[in-house]
Amino acid sequence: MTTDSQSQLSLSHLRHELRTPINAIIGYSEMIVEEFEDLGSDPPYLQELEEIRDCGAELLVSINNFLNPAIPPTSELEWEQIVTNPELKIQLQKLTNLVINNCQQLIPTIETELVPDVEKINLAANKLLEEINNLLKTSPGKNSLTISPKIPPQVVEEDYFFEPETISEIDIIIDSGVLLAQEDEQPLDPSKYTILIVDDNATNRDLLSRQVKTQGYKAAVARDGRQAIQKIKTGAYDLILLDIIMPEINGYQVLKWIRAGAWRHIPTIMISALDEIDSVVKCIEMGAADYLAKPFNPTLLKARLGACLEQKRLRDQESSYLDKLALANEEIKTLNGCLKAENMRLSTELEVTQRLQMMLLPKEQELSQIEGLEIAGFMEPADEVGGDYYDVLQHHGRITIGIGDVTGHGLESGVLMLMVQTAVRTLMENNETDPKKFFEVLNRTIYKNVQRMDSDKNLSLCLVNYHEGVLNLSGQHEEMLVIRAGGTVERVDTIDLGFPIGLEETIEDFVFQAQINLHQGDVVILYTDGITEAENNLGIHYGLENLCAIVQQNWQESAQDIRQAVIENLRSHIGVEKVYDDITLVVLKQK
Repeated sequence: MTTDSQSQLSLSHLRHELRTPINAIIGYSEMIVEEFEDLGSDPPYLQELEEIRDCGAELLVSINNFLNPAIPPTSELEWEQIVTNPELKIQLQKLTNLVINNCQQLIPTIETELVPDVEKINLAANKLLEEINNLLKTSPGKNSLTISPKIPPQVVEEDYFFEPETISEIDIIIDSGVLLAQEDEQPLDPSKYTILIVDDNATNRDLLSRQVKTQGYKAAVARDGRQAIQKIKTGAYDLILLDIIMPEINGYQVLKWIRAGAWRHIPTIMISALDEIDSVVKCIEMGAADYLAKPFNPTLLKARLGACLEQKRLRDQESSYLDKLALANEEIKTLNGCLKAENMRLSTELEVTQRLQMMLLPKEQELSQIEGLEIAGFMEPADEVGGDYYDVLQHHGRITIGIGDVTGHGLESGVLMLMVQTAVRTLMENNETDPKKFFEVLNRTIYKNVQRMDSDKNLSLCLVNYHEGVLNLSGQHEEMLVIRAGGTVERVDTIDLGFPIGLEETIEDFVFQAQINLHQGDVVILYTDGITEAENNLGIHYGLENLCAIVQQNWQESAQDIRQAVIENLRSHIGVEKVYDDITLVVLKQK
């Protein structure tokens, strides 16, 4: 070791030895004075207590000035000049004796419960005076640069790893517990946190423990590094205040052990009478949350504890959220498995329902046998099962064409459509020809089933009865288009001819009938809004005008060709855009 580094180490040791008792003088006197201030009392001996506190502060300033770590001695001569400085001797002895005199005056007069603290101040002052006298007696030519055996060798080495025999005694145990975070964003509650204080000096432990408890925290203590490690392995601590200079296992080694194991989430604040910048930097680089130099400023201590614990609370909360997220992901995987099975089951049900729908649609062969009319129909659901309805039924020489649109699409809409088809056929087989009665019975049947299903579905429905060139139109749906021979278009509004089916229990008063006479070559178009509201990639609807135009252009063609022209023109408009609604079209042409 060079002379410069040895001098620096000796200087640090001197500062440590002198500041430790000063820490006790300042700490205990501040606690007593603050206690009186909190109570609002002004005892006659308060002046002596404040003088003790002020003397401690002056002693600290003197030590920092004379033993400045920023200007270490570079030779034995400079060292001799420091330790034999008469100004230093007079200043330190004067202030220390003043503390001792005040303590001796206070002990017989102060309250009994405060006597132990004053005695601790007196003991620390006498210890300081002894250190001052020993320091100034040191022969600079002999032992002035000898490192005190009280400083553990590990402190001055660059590598802070344990020796092999130490590692064998201190096993790093991986903690399997999970520290749950506080869920609510509440102000920090000190009573919920336990702080472990590690210091080989009993006075320092007592002083710091009392300061921590005064701030509302729970406190535990360890007398050295070995005991600290055992306590950390078996206890639950939220923060560690760790002294650096300790025998056998120093603070650097304990910090390294903490940061390498399962306890690295515990914030550690290093404490020491050493306040050299190299020591501070080393601690932070090793993972310490902060560094506090003795003696502690109570306000600064409170701020550092609060800041570190708040950061820990946020980290714990984040960890808790991540644990919950992992659990939620596992639950989602399980649910996805269930959904996959459920989707397979529903797909099967939808496939069956779709097949039923398609089976109930009128067949081309049936439509070709109808006298007087050419009829061509088309239906394409947007999803697996559509909510559109159309049918063509014959009974006693009368033709009934129905077209409807159930709100929404999917299984529920498809089932409702099947109900409507069955109910319409049943009423026709029962020879019900009065449109008001027909729609009233149909509506009540559907309404009661919708209520039983606890559904909000309903449908628009239009029925066209044809006989010998006359159409009787009832029910509310989209406009009906009549294209006369020659291409003239007539639009028939159905808004006043009925009411949505399944929405109200009775609709008889809302049902009316309109009559349209057809002539040879006239074309009738029935459709759902899946045609007029179909969008292209620009969001533009196909629209009723386009439908009218394409039928006008093809009115002279057969019903099947008109249907084909409309569907091709519609598909050209939609292009690659998704079909969002069922598409249904019925073309009638008078023969």
